[in-house]
Amino acid sequence: MLLLLMIGAMLLLALLLGALALARGGSGRKLRERVRALSEQAVPIPATTVPSIRAARSRGKWLDRLLRFLHFNPDMPQEQVIPWPLVALLALGVAALSIPRLAGWTGVLPALPLGLLSGLFAARMVFGWQHARYCDAVFQQIPDALGQVVRGIRAGLPLTEALRGLSREMPSPSREEFARVVGDMAIGRPVEVALIRLHERTGLTEYAFLAVTLGLQSQTGGNLAETLENLADMVRKRVTMAKRAKALAAEAKMQAGILMVLPFVAALAMSLIQPFYIAAFTENPTGQQMAMIGLMLMLLGVLTIRWLIRQAGSD
Repeated sequence: MLLLLMIGAMLLLALLLGALALARGGSGRKLRERVRALSEQAVPIPATTVPSIRAARSRGKWLDRLLRFLHFNPDMPQEQVIPWPLVALLALGVAALSIPRLAGWTGVLPALPLGLLSGLFAARMVFGWQHARYCDAVFQQIPDALGQVVRGIRAGLPLTEALRGLSREMPSPSREEFARVVGDMAIGRPVEVALIRLHERTGLTEYAFLAVTLGLQSQTGGNLAETLENLADMVRKRVTMAKRAKALAAEAKMQAGILMVLPFVAALAMSLIQPFYIAAFTENPTGQQMAMIGLMLMLLGVLTIRWLIRQAGSD
């Protein structure tokens, strides 16, 4: 029975692997269909309106919901330090190791969904770490990007040419992102819509500010260089404040690390002083279950502290 459940878990997580592959292939297929449609008929471009920061994404498909839960964006392969097939295999391995252990504690039937959830959360952690790492790199380069745009406009370049210069001269990963912005403008999208798409990909509010600023400026007029310079100054202060919050959060991270290491140090010291106390947790099945429950609670506490630190830094 346990073997059948493990095979079922493997098949279900293999469906996850297939869903990721489908998403990767589907994004390329959709792009080819859009290019073919543009080549066959002229697509009217709607009038420029101020884009909304709160523009909602489509949430109708189960695959989109699964990918959002996993923090996996098939349109951003450049953010993946670890290739997605390896992450899917890691999720399979975590589920395969979790199901037999959980079956001994909770029974066979509850072990299957718990093992699947452990595999999905393992994939979510890896994809989330990669996405946060990529977006943080883009975030650190926002002041330089806005400063270069302001200098280009003061030198007499139009806005589109200044953005095109970012796609050539900015370091990675902003270079690739602005190359996609320039590509969106090349197929007829307004600049503010292209920047809103950049905001949706990275989740950075600063690019939403830039899109709304350009949309308002195109309707009301005014000195674009001065407007962008004020925005760049505000964004530069936000980046500086985020770095300061990160430095202040280092103390909380150190405390969390000490709290995590301290039980293992105490267990090592106890094993040297009174070994039979530790033997109760390594040789007795009930003690093994209690030790695993303690480790799971410790991991939950560390993740909670990490989430609280991240929320405080984002605010």
